[in-house]
Amino acid sequence: MTASETDHLPEDARPGHDSTRYALLNDLLQAGWLRFRFPRSLEQEFRHYHATASARTFRSTVFYVLLLYLVLGIGIMIIIPSETLGSWPLGYSAVTLLILAAVALSRSHRLDAWHQQYVTALAFPGMVVLTVLPEFTGAPVMKQAATIGTVHAAVVIGSVLGLRAGPAALAMWGGGYLGVVAILVSGQSLSWLLTHQTLTAGCAVGTVVAWLMERQSRQVFLQQSLLSLEKARSDDMAERMKEMSREDGLTGLTNRRHFDEVLNLEWQRCMRDGASLSLMFIDVDFFKPYNDEYGHQAGDDCLQRLGRILADHARRPGDLAARYGGEEFVVLYPQTGPRSLEQMADKLLRAVADERMPHGHSSVADHITVSIGTACIVPEQSYNPEQLVAAADHAVYEAKNKGRNRVYNAPVKTTDPCP
Repeated sequence: MTASETDHLPEDARPGHDSTRYALLNDLLQAGWLRFRFPRSLEQEFRHYHATASARTFRSTVFYVLLLYLVLGIGIMIIIPSETLGSWPLGYSAVTLLILAAVALSRSHRLDAWHQQYVTALAFPGMVVLTVLPEFTGAPVMKQAATIGTVHAAVVIGSVLGLRAGPAALAMWGGGYLGVVAILVSGQSLSWLLTHQTLTAGCAVGTVVAWLMERQSRQVFLQQSLLSLEKARSDDMAERMKEMSREDGLTGLTNRRHFDEVLNLEWQRCMRDGASLSLMFIDVDFFKPYNDEYGHQAGDDCLQRLGRILADHARRPGDLAARYGGEEFVVLYPQTGPRSLEQMADKLLRAVADERMPHGHSSVADHITVSIGTACIVPEQSYNPEQLVAAADHAVYEAKNKGRNRVYNAPVKTTDPCP
């Protein structure tokens, strides 16, 4: 999941949290029409999400709103004689300046989080001007056109500017009826029937539209949050499955499949660098008699303890310990020559002996021992990784043939001997 996909999620709904958040999001999505607010933390996240989403939409549409507004205004001034316009051009120009200010502010992405505030702050005086304007126009036809413009402004505020229902209502009702107060204070006559037919009706329609659009935005927010949470869970499950496919379930070491993948990668890297690549093959001595005597659970415990020892001896970057199969293990050592390899094999042999796991059916000791075969090669185009594995495998059998509980180093001939 990318950063942009999770930015809008509440902290509790982000990857790594339990299913409680998922249940909350789902319950809210199913809550119906009347559940219009979220719990506090989720509400804050929604408002941030809504503000940034609305700002992006507003940025892409406000230019066309301005263009349409200018075209309508120019058309009115062309059609209607100038002597009948009265103060209309002045009020129209004031609203144009407010729209231009909104265009300018919307260009700054840093102000996206403040979209609701600055749009409301500009829409409020715009609504005041458009409410007052019809009372200061000339001819009745112009007054009627300006009054209809008030209705259109309310609907635009509720539907186009991307405001939530609360800020939209504040701009429409607050600005509109502040304009009514201004008309009354100025001593102008006011038709309350016309006011309710235009201003009140326009604000009511605009409020309903804003409410419906915010509700839709809340639904989209919840749906996206659920989808993002489900995707995070799926990604986490896929990662766990991937890790499981690489790991031996008993010992916790890498399994043979992943070992083969890493071996090929390290082979290519060492061939490119001209460095040596070493492999240690480990086989538990007399493991079948151990299983028969002590039981399979004891055998599993033995392999787990050996896995921990091997992991402790493969701590350098690039080192890899793996369970090869049954009681066989391998350790891969990139950038390691035969002398260092022999020293590490001897240390591993002593570490297993020091564990002192009792074994009453071993002919070489009274505890668990291992036979270790080692091989080292400088990878070249004329060789392949299987030859290194075969050499180490042959070496461990030689170690067993020579009495077990020992290290045998298999020579691997190359055109450039290992350092």
